[in-house]
Amino acid sequence: MSETYFDTGILVDTLAGHHLAMAELRRVARPWISRVTWLEIMGEVPPPAREETEAFLANFAMREVSPEIARRAATLRFERPALGLGAALVLATAQEHGAILVTRNIKDFPAQMPGIRVPYSS
Repeated sequence: MSETYFDTGILVDTLAGHHLAMAELRRVARPWISRVTWLEIMGEVPPPAREETEAFLANFAMREVSPEIARRAATLRFERPALGLGAALVLATAQEHGAILVTRNIKDFPAQMPGIRVPYSS
């Protein structure tokens, strides 16, 4: 079975209590995130919520940015210059591991793109 990675938007929605986002997380036995997703989430959390948010993120298996992921992200950015660095790294992480990326970000990750699952729109 393929790994399932979650993009930042799905996690933000989960933290906000969005029922469709929570349902997506319940669909998989072992959810994954990229270190970049962790950074994007934690970089926006106010100090009083940091401990609780970090505990939530500890429920995810995490991939660090390897040289192979960095190379793939660089290629993605070359092929799609409008793709931001964070999005390229998150997508490259999922692609490098033959995984599905669950996202609501259809601007950067069109639903018809192989390996992308868009369970709902924002």
